[in-house]
Amino acid sequence: MARNGSNTKVNSYRQNGASAPSSSGSPSPTYKPLPTFIRLFFYGLHGFFDEIVFTAIYEIIYGIPDARLLGYTSLYSFFIYSTGSYIIEQLYLFLWVKHGISTVPRIILYVCVAFIWEFSFGLILRQFDACPWDYSDRALNFMGLITLTYAPGWAFLGFWQDRLSVYLLNLRIVPDHQKVM
Repeated sequence: MARNGSNTKVNSYRQNGASAPSSSGSPSPTYKPLPTFIRLFFYGLHGFFDEIVFTAIYEIIYGIPDARLLGYTSLYSFFIYSTGSYIIEQLYLFLWVKHGISTVPRIILYVCVAFIWEFSFGLILRQFDACPWDYSDRALNFMGLITLTYAPGWAFLGFWQDRLSVYLLNLRIVPDHQKVM
């Protein structure tokens, strides 16, 4: 599935950090995209949020219901989610923007990447007795580091990451001379 021709010029400008040309044909002022380290930071914080919400809801459904809605995470999750989300962002650019591959195949690939990422980090952390998760008591687990029962959750987060990547990649930093405040 190829992208339509009308978006080609706009996508070219976006990839180069500039906005689309004005009606006169000249490019608008150049706005810089968000630097990678800011996107990584955002992805890490977003991963913290996702994990805290997920664990709070999980405990209500499968654990001991607690009206305080306590969720939890580990500081390792910041790095795991920030780098994993960045990989998904880059896959989005390669698969959709460059090759026009539709959503469903991308989501399937994202779920596979999430499992590989979770397993890899879990295996490394386990070597230092620092792995904050253990799925040994869950069905369809592999070495207690991943469980296929989480595939729908990873699929949802992969779809959400697609949308989030589009948003963050389209954010621009306004030059100082054009800032309102």
